[in-house]
Formats: sequence, C-alpha cells, structure tokens
Amino acid sequence: MCGPSGGEARPPPRPAPRGASPPRLPMEADAETEVRFLLQEARESIEAARSYRRELEQRLRGLHQARKQIRESATLTRDVLEQHFNDLKGTLKKLLDERLMSLLQEVDAIEQESIKPLDECQKLIEHGVSTADDLLREGESAVHGDVGQQNEKLCIFTKKALHIQLDRSALLG
Repeated sequence: MCGPSGGEARPPPRPAPRGASPPRLPMEADAETEVRFLLQEARESIEAARSYRRELEQRLRGLHQARKQIRESATLTRDVLEQHFNDLKGTLKKLLDERLMSLLQEVDAIEQESIKPLDECQKLIEHGVSTADDLLREGESAVHGDVGQQNEKLCIFTKKALHIQLDRSALLG
C-alpha cells in the first residue's frame, strides 16, 4: 500500500484504551520524565529538609536543656558557696571575738600591773601631803601661839620638820 505521498502507507493510529494517556511524542516523553524526575528530587529534598529541621530542633532542645542544667548548677553552686562562706564568716567572727577578749584581758592585766607602782607612789605622796599639812598646822601654831609655850613648840616643830626633811630626801632621792 502506498500512501498519498507515494510512500508506504501507515496503519491508522489505534484508539487509546480507556483511562490510558494518549500516546506521546518522544519530546513530550522526555519532558514528562524530566518533570517526574524533578518532582522526585523535590520530594526527596523536602523530606531531607524536614529531617534536617527535626534534627536541628532536637539539637535546640538539647541546647535549651544544657543551658537550663548549667543555670541550675550555677544557682546551686552559688547557694553552696554563700552558705559555706557565711559559715566561715561565723566561725571566723567567733574566733576573732574570742581572740579579742583574750587580748583585752591581757591588756587589763598589764594595766593593773603597771598601775600598782603608781598607786603605791600615790599613797606615799598623799601620806606626805597629809604629813606636810600636819606640820604646817603645827608650825603656824608654834609661830603664832602662846609666848610661854612658843619655845617648846618651836623645838618640837623644828625636830619634826628636820625628820620630815630627811624622809623627803629619802623619798625623792
């Protein structure tokens, strides 16, 4: 059989079965294959992106958990340090207070020992002042007294004055 162009005649195209795609030209078939390939690539990329996002979200949760643990640990450590140093301060204050009391008692003892000689000296001086007052009264009485007894009073006064003068030299010397 020959066709209108003089060549061999082709059989007429067969009708496509129901539900089947119409026959495609080779170029269309390549384009469809490429679209299917691109769709498959896109689906795989979407799944990979989802997987990557899940992994990153899991890492974020891990980071948040680690941050939380660090903060909780730091808070606990701060509390422990503060308690420890408060305990040390209390112990140190107690020890310092005890040492202060001990040193103050030592100062009190040294003060008392140092004052004793001054107290003894003060007693001697006060006795000397009292003796000098008595001597002054006797001397004024002897000088301003009765003329008949004046000679005897002046002799007694002079002896006492000489005796006190000797005591005074021993005290000051």
